[in-house]
Amino acid sequence: MASASHLTMPRLQSGVWKHFTPAIKDGKETFMCNYCSKTYTKNATKMQMHLDKCKEYSVVSQQSPGPDGSSSASIPVPSFSFLPSTTPGGQLLIDSVDQRSQACADECLARAMYATSSPLTLTDNIYWKRFFNILRPAYCPPAREALSSHLLDCEYDRVQSQVHEAIGKADCVTILCSGWSTIKETGTIIYTVATPVPLFYKCTKTKEQAHTSTFIAEELKDVINEVGPEKVFGVITDDALEIMGAWAQVEEAFPHVSAFGCTACGVQRLFDDVAAQPSLTALCRSAEQVVRYVRGRKILADTFKRWQTTKIRNHSANGTALVLPVSSDWTGVVNMFNSLLEGQNSLQDMAVSSALDIDASIRATIQDAAFWKGLSSSRSLLYLIGNYIDYIKREDTPLSGVVDLFSQLRCHIGASLSGSVLHSAEQKAVMVSLDRCQDFCVRPIHAAAYMLDPKHVGQQTLSGEQINSAYYVISNLSHHLNLDEGKVLGSYARFSAKQGLWKGAGIWSSCHHVSASTWWKGLCSSEPLSAVASAILQIPPTTTACESVRSRLCNTKVEGSVSADRVHKLVAVQVNINLLEPADSECAPLESEEDRKVSFQSETQ
Repeated sequence: MASASHLTMPRLQSGVWKHFTPAIKDGKETFMCNYCSKTYTKNATKMQMHLDKCKEYSVVSQQSPGPDGSSSASIPVPSFSFLPSTTPGGQLLIDSVDQRSQACADECLARAMYATSSPLTLTDNIYWKRFFNILRPAYCPPAREALSSHLLDCEYDRVQSQVHEAIGKADCVTILCSGWSTIKETGTIIYTVATPVPLFYKCTKTKEQAHTSTFIAEELKDVINEVGPEKVFGVITDDALEIMGAWAQVEEAFPHVSAFGCTACGVQRLFDDVAAQPSLTALCRSAEQVVRYVRGRKILADTFKRWQTTKIRNHSANGTALVLPVSSDWTGVVNMFNSLLEGQNSLQDMAVSSALDIDASIRATIQDAAFWKGLSSSRSLLYLIGNYIDYIKREDTPLSGVVDLFSQLRCHIGASLSGSVLHSAEQKAVMVSLDRCQDFCVRPIHAAAYMLDPKHVGQQTLSGEQINSAYYVISNLSHHLNLDEGKVLGSYARFSAKQGLWKGAGIWSSCHHVSASTWWKGLCSSEPLSAVASAILQIPPTTTACESVRSRLCNTKVEGSVSADRVHKLVAVQVNINLLEPADSECAPLESEEDRKVSFQSETQ
């Protein structure tokens, strides 16, 4: 039986010690009775005297051999009112755990903890110890050291084996790469492989002298070769200049691979550029001053809350609190603007009240009609862009949706800028930023995805140049997949004209109920174009999966003094274990029915 603690002490399997659970209380070593929870300092005589008198203690524990000849720990079941202390024949119950059952239980417990991101110190908690003791008196849960060492190694190897198996079965994978933009802080580049399920593949440490496009390109090429270059069709990265410089080198080494930027990163950069315009920055500063001023004075804060409550009752307002932009994402500034606009009437009434002492500059801001007009138009503009960020980050957003996104974004931003607080030069700067964002995010592979998505057939959104570039991508992938280019393009002609297989209305209505790649694989697999279309339409538009891994890496480092290698393994297990299909049996079954009975047996004495 595994030790219950890393503390230096006599082995718990022998003598009186096995009936007590070690713990640290106020810096002192204590032992808690496994049956009545009474605690003692380390004194074997007193602890034995306690066992002699303990009402919950039923019989002296013993060591009994397991069915396979190995040693198994046997501990008497405490006589709690809800646990039977004897068999129907009146014989005492003895719980035992053989070595194999102990190892299987440790494995399952560790897996459950990793899958739920539970703290590794969970089994050191006294309440969890009591729970395990009641559930299975003879079972001793693994300590933190075991959970962060050999148990983690075994689970990592098992999960990584499943990751490689999933990659091997996939017919199209995409390499997602992120981390360069924060490389000076984390020193880590994260690689995720989308199958299309995004599986955390690995992360690598970098040195300052390795911060070059060539270094990143070599690492990307290594990952592609490890995964299998014949099935890699896309590489998606963040928006750092150095990593963007690696695109051409990757595409030169693998002509069938398209390298492009994360759409979420691009639109977020557009949002930041809009919010950084001088007029909008000044508006944000004025808005924050009003919020801080009102919230920082109790009389004003109470008055605002009281008046807002009255207005809510009269259905003229929707909120009662002013908020500051504490959120790190796009919602922070928008929420502040929202709170001000919802409290506009109350704030304006307060500004004209002679009973309230309000600074003249704050009073003037609140009474300025241009301030409120600017808040309203700016909120609409920022909310518009922010909604596109959320949309593109959704798991079900296809690569083909990027073309539509920028078409709509360009139209809506153009309409919103005319009534915004931004001056003409700032409006031009926003449109330049939008062009830069589109160049970063939209490549020929996106045009091909748009043309091959059945939901977009018949829509005239692409330019002639985009259509020609899409044809090139389709032809290029046809050669890579050893398909007849003429037959593939002929198949596309029938698809776009809705002829042959695509003549009936039913096949088109079905595309709204499944993903585009599934549609091509399931209903159109007989067509030469199917392999090309299904591969392209499996490529995701963002590196959002990498951002999730980065967040876990940063948070896990704070939890304790765990080495970087252990953190990497723990995060890899946590991320991937919930994405992979669980096996029918996660640990080896016992060899026989008799063995299974022994795993939780009641022995007679």
